[in-house]
Amino acid sequence: MTIAYDAGDLNELTVLFRWHGTIIPKVLCRPVLWLLVASHVGFLYMHMYRDDITLPTLPWKLTAVPTALLTFFIVFYSSNCYNRYYTFYSKCTGMSAAVMCWVGLLRVHFPKASPEILWNLCRHMVASVYMLYFQLAGGASDGGKQVTESEWQVLLQTGLLSPEEKKKLAEYRGFKPFLLQVWAMRALSDHIAVDKDKGPNANLGPFQTQALAARGCCADIVNTMTQPVPFPYYHTLTLMLSLNLLMISYSLLEFETTMTVPVFFIIVFVLLGLKETAVVLADPFGGNDVDFETEVYMANMLANSKALISPSADYVPQTLPLAVVKASPTKK
Repeated sequence: MTIAYDAGDLNELTVLFRWHGTIIPKVLCRPVLWLLVASHVGFLYMHMYRDDITLPTLPWKLTAVPTALLTFFIVFYSSNCYNRYYTFYSKCTGMSAAVMCWVGLLRVHFPKASPEILWNLCRHMVASVYMLYFQLAGGASDGGKQVTESEWQVLLQTGLLSPEEKKKLAEYRGFKPFLLQVWAMRALSDHIAVDKDKGPNANLGPFQTQALAARGCCADIVNTMTQPVPFPYYHTLTLMLSLNLLMISYSLLEFETTMTVPVFFIIVFVLLGLKETAVVLADPFGGNDVDFETEVYMANMLANSKALISPSADYVPQTLPLAVVKASPTKK
């Protein structure tokens, strides 16, 4: 989940005692950190305490070029992951904004409609955002492979879907959020045709704009998730990081002091921390400390929608005719 903090409350001393939400537990629990430090301790032991072993020298200056290359690669990778992270955030807020605009337009164009009618005209739009987050493993959807039964129950218990719609949606093999947005536009189109008390300018146009905006945000998130930073680049970065740290581990023997052990530990800790931070920023839909609180996003969107409609309405879904699952004919 996202960690809220005030930069004014932290200084160079208090950050040493902060654990939750930092890179400290993630990096310290990685075996590679201790393997690299152990390699330096081993090199240092053979160089300083084993006279029968002569190690070839590696001047510290020779590591300048590979270190510069590593710095470029890790900064470039981190920058891309950082931009990717805030792109995802803008798309998440864009979906919520489209839903809020949809509900607001309902209140404007159908001023005399009952809260129950307004709820059934907006619930599919809200459900489309829920469905996207569930498919992104926002709750527990098996790594996004499927929507779990508990997540289906959330949609049913909140009144966002009826049992018939749930069954129809579960059988659909296409992009489920867009199907829900199509259902929302279809329900609205049918209501416009029969509502005699609608506003003078009530039409599908502005609602379609919001539905397509939500659909665009959903598609951008899914498409970006399926296209991560190219693997060859990530592999090159990881390979350079490992080899460069090994070279630094060996070249520090030039100083012939055990104080190189804590120095090397700090070097490894910072570089691994930068890499791990970039990795978790690349996929903010999960359970890491920097990941989005999608459950909060969904709950706030639902609460805001109900507040705009009515705080005391009976939010019971009325199944759309096109979502009714037809029984297969029995053979005689």
